[in-house]
Order: sequence, then C-alpha cells, then structure tokens
Amino acid sequence: MVGLAGHGRAKYTTGTLLGSSRDRGWGGLLAERWSHSEGDLGEVRPRETEIVVMLEGAVHVRRRGDGRLQHHDAVPGTVWLCPAGIREDMIRIYGDIPETVHMYLPASPLAATALRELDLDPDNVGLHYDGGFRDPLIEHIARAVQTEMVDPAPGGKMLAETLAAALGVQILRHHSNLEPSAVTLPSVRGALDPRRLRRVVDFVEAHLREDLTIEALAGVACLSPFHFARAFKAATGSAPRRYVIDRRIGRARALLAESRMPLADIAEICGFSSQPHFTYWFKRLVGTTPGAYREGCG
Repeated sequence: MVGLAGHGRAKYTTGTLLGSSRDRGWGGLLAERWSHSEGDLGEVRPRETEIVVMLEGAVHVRRRGDGRLQHHDAVPGTVWLCPAGIREDMIRIYGDIPETVHMYLPASPLAATALRELDLDPDNVGLHYDGGFRDPLIEHIARAVQTEMVDPAPGGKMLAETLAAALGVQILRHHSNLEPSAVTLPSVRGALDPRRLRRVVDFVEAHLREDLTIEALAGVACLSPFHFARAFKAATGSAPRRYVIDRRIGRARALLAESRMPLADIAEICGFSSQPHFTYWFKRLVGTTPGAYREGCG
C-alpha cells in the first residue's frame, strides 16, 4: 500500500504483530492487530495518522506527544489518536495488552476531493493529539476491521474503503480544531439518477468475478468515492458492498439451479476466492451448502 507503512518494531518494541491488512489491497487504510507487553515503546514521528483501539486488557498508559503529557487507565474500547507529524517521545504501558487494532490513515484523514465536498480547506484542518477516550463509533469501526482481518468476507476492499471514510469523518467531527457542525455531509438526493444507477448495476453484473472497489463503481457513476457510497445506499437502500455480495449469491443460486457446473467454477465466476470460501459464505448467508441447495433444486 503506497504511502501507508505503519510503525512496526520502530515504535512497538514490546509488541507482537498478530495480523496485518498490508496484502489485502485496501484503499486508504492500513490496519494491524498487535499484542503489547509491559514496557517502554520507541520514539517515532509518524508520516500518517494512527488510531489505536484496545480490544482486550486493563492497563495504565502514560504518553507524551506534541509536548503534552497524558496518563490514564485503559479498558476495552479505549482509543488513542496520534496525528501525522506529532512526535511521541515517551510511551509507557503498565501491564500487558492482549489485543489492539491499529488503523493508519493518510496524513489528511480524508482525501482532498472528500474535503472539498465537505467544503473544508485542508490547510485549515488540524487534528488533536488525544488519548484515553471512548468513542463508540471508532470502537465499532475497529471491531469491524478486526473481524474482517480474522474472518475475511466477500467485498473486503469495499468494506475497508467505507470504514476508512467513516473513520476520517468521525475524527474531523470530534477530534480536530473544527466544530462538529462544520463537518456536515452534503445531501445525496438525486445524485445517483436512474441512468447512472443502471450503469453501476450493469457494471457489477459484468464484473462479479472481480474484486470490486468503491473507487471503481464511483468511476462508473462519475462521482467521487466519498460521495458514491452514500448516494448508492440512498438510491437502493443497500450499501454497495452488501449489494455486490447479494448479487454474487444470486448469481450462484442461478448457476446451481440451472447447471451442473463444478462448484469451483461457480466460486470463481461469482467472485469468491476459493471453493471453500464460497461454500462457507453461501451456507452462512443462505442457510445451506451449495451442494444441498443444488440437490433441492433438482
């Protein structure tokens, strides 16, 4: 992932990397799962904005960044935010943390096009060095990221793009120099007219076997990725990722009912990474295995 590198051992000297999204091809978001042992962490000046959410454990943390000393007791759901460019010269963990999710965003938490759509000047946006706070939405995003890393679902890239945008907006609203009322999402009414929607639907049907992204679908609709996801849901009642998953399952059902095509071929045609992946998600969403579904259609 160009531009998003994380910190690795340079910062997390007492940590163990449990998993990474580095090879997932996620756009605009790098995520890592770490466990941390008690001790002092390394000193870094990050090039990207880092959001850390503790998922397990109960510890005390002291840290200093941008000349500010913070110390607090942390429990599951505790969040730390370190904006790009803020030098942290001291972090001490008193106790062990079984698991945290670290989410890295570009230096600006939203792309320049998204900031323009929010009528925000990137040069006037400053993020706070905040730590030890609770934010239910950020925690929800972190847990969704952790679930996707542990149990990948179809459309993982689309989910990551959507979560990255939601995370960026939440940070701007509640952890920046902006008033929350200044970060108002623009109206999407009429943004995805029937003609544009039909183009997107036709594109999805023609490319179900591919690893579709919000960016690709937004390009078909001639909208920005930031605007497209909300416009699509407003027009269809379904998030883009959910719509694509439903269409993949719908195509699979049709092929199972109408042909004797091998399950591995159906999995490939419908955009699943393997036959076991297809079988797992088909049973999870339909309630029965592909083979049993086919037999029921016979």
